Amino acid sequence: MRGILVGLGGRARSWLQVCQRSDNAELVGYVEVSPDNRARAVADWGLPEAAIFDTIGAAAAAVDADFALDITPPAAHEAVANAAFDAGLHLIGEKPLSDTFEAAQRMLAASEKAGLTHVITQNYRFGSVPRTAHRLLKESLVGDIKHVAVGFYRPWAHAPGTHYVTMPYPLITDMGIHHFDLLRYVLDLEPVSVYAETWNPSWGWHAGDAGHCAIFEFEGGVMVTHHSLGSSVGKTTTWNGEWRVEGPLGSMTWEDDDIFWTAVGPAEKQGREQQPLDEVPDGQAALLDEFVTAIGEGREPECSSRDNIKSLAMVFAAIESAKQGRRVRIDELLSA
Repeated sequence: MRGILVGLGGRARSWLQVCQRSDNAELVGYVEVSPDNRARAVADWGLPEAAIFDTIGAAAAAVDADFALDITPPAAHEAVANAAFDAGLHLIGEKPLSDTFEAAQRMLAASEKAGLTHVITQNYRFGSVPRTAHRLLKESLVGDIKHVAVGFYRPWAHAPGTHYVTMPYPLITDMGIHHFDLLRYVLDLEPVSVYAETWNPSWGWHAGDAGHCAIFEFEGGVMVTHHSLGSSVGKTTTWNGEWRVEGPLGSMTWEDDDIFWTAVGPAEKQGREQQPLDEVPDGQAALLDEFVTAIGEGREPECSSRDNIKSLAMVFAAIESAKQGRRVRIDELLSA
């Protein structure tokens, strides 16, 4: 399949390299409005200047393409999606789906009306740790899950002037979407409600709150706590975070991106064993392959916008809970 890369900022370089290594997709056009980004892409990345356009419409008219790959900031995602669908292009969009839930709902409706495939780059769920953990829980490593705790601590997003530093609720919006999507995938359960509080420490560098504790109830009465601080200057977690999943047969923990099963009394079987990780492709490459394969097979891909809006609902429900100081049901957003 042939694609148009929309946005030539720093993140675009990673996707450019993924597409260059792919046997299933190639980039044939580019869209960028910033003269500085265009010049860098030509000088440093070797892109042909004639293949860079100001708009998706101009690019689609000039090159034979099947899909667009959106690497723009969240506030631009709806406009990019509408332009791509108007041009008859399938779409891969960087997370989050959008910067507002209402825009995300409109984007989902637009993709369905156009009959085009739209996926969101939740590449974290394609990593070896989440993939292995999903399998182990399916195999009842710890039995019937009832308690989950996830922690994330890093000196995160500290470049002055970026939208991460200036936006409200930056950690829930940007990293939360990764972890909340991971929870749905790894547990294979859907969230019911959330209660959240947010804050900043005195030394924090974000305008919006970058610390939070969110308590989710999932199907079956499974309780999940997600706690994090994006301005942590102490011991860091991995990007996946540190996880603890508890059941009657012990715990499954993610420790520095290793997985352990541990059980002590009164569990019948006791011990501690590291679990070998499944070998899986790189997250971005795996997502690109899933996108292309699903289109070829005429099926809905993993991380479709239809599915991903459920993860995004967790983000905005948590924000609403923090604003209003109350428990928010996820279906308050999904049924609106």
